[in-house]
Amino acid sequence: MPSWFTNVQLGFDMATSLTIVGAAVTWVIREKKQAEAEKVRGINQQVRSTSLKKVQDVLFEMEDKFSVLINETQTYENMIDNRVRKVNDQLDFSRLNLAIKRDDQFLIKAIDRLQAIREELGQFYELIQVRRYSLIPLLDAIEEGDKYIGVFQQNIDEVGDAYNQVTSGNVSLLKELEAVISMLNKQFGDELVDVSDEVKKELFQKISTDETFMKPIQSIIYDEDYFYWVQRFVPAGREDDYLEKVVRPSKIEDKELCSEVMVHFILALIGKNHELISQVLRTASGSVMKARIECKDILISLSAISHKLVMDNNGETLEKVIAKYESEEYFGRNVTIR
Repeated sequence: MPSWFTNVQLGFDMATSLTIVGAAVTWVIREKKQAEAEKVRGINQQVRSTSLKKVQDVLFEMEDKFSVLINETQTYENMIDNRVRKVNDQLDFSRLNLAIKRDDQFLIKAIDRLQAIREELGQFYELIQVRRYSLIPLLDAIEEGDKYIGVFQQNIDEVGDAYNQVTSGNVSLLKELEAVISMLNKQFGDELVDVSDEVKKELFQKISTDETFMKPIQSIIYDEDYFYWVQRFVPAGREDDYLEKVVRPSKIEDKELCSEVMVHFILALIGKNHELISQVLRTASGSVMKARIECKDILISLSAISHKLVMDNNGETLEKVIAKYESEEYFGRNVTIR
């Protein structure tokens, strides 16, 4: 056999062998990568499954707390809102005023109800705060977990803000306001109801020069926690000035503005009497409703996170799922109580 043919055959055999070896190496590498990918997918799936179970366990727990909270808030909202009507775009408190006047236990029951709501809301907030220590690490371990955590943490913060709004002023303001009004009525009897301008001037003089009345009045109008309500007695556009120059400084910087607010408040005590309490009760009802919605947002977000953990490849963002669940077709964030 010619030597050149032998060399060609040898070259061909070597090339074939190298091809086979190369293919084998490529296959081994591919199999290794695939095995590693499968392992990662398996770990990710396990993490998602663990996260899903934990999210759903917390969701079930929060649902039970939310149900108790709803019962408390509904009782209070019905007690107050059913007695307030809108007439010519203005709130009519006459029925609520009458309930307060006729039933000396009405305000006590309303305050007790608010305190019960505060307690349930506090328990809801504390529970979700504690559960975040087990939820956040799990969410952080999955792809785009930071988005899940961001939404979850924002909802917790909003529940905390709502809790502060319910607790920071409503109950204590009601107690202080009721004490002032009771003291005035005890001193002047029915003079505070539908009195003439002349009598109002006389009453104003008596009240404004009596330290017994002025101390509790000042306690209300100088308290920053009550500013959300007191600002209705501040001239329009001067609210920030009143806060910065009267309420917050150690020494009053705008005495004229302070006096103006004082006059408006005392005249309201004389002319409106129980309606001031009705206003605070109605304002508290708005805070209660907001707190209830913020708690519902926690449940909606946890439900949306559960959906995403199950349907991780459907291309729907967490934000879109939350928006969908907030709609009337699903959980009706703004239209249904539960």
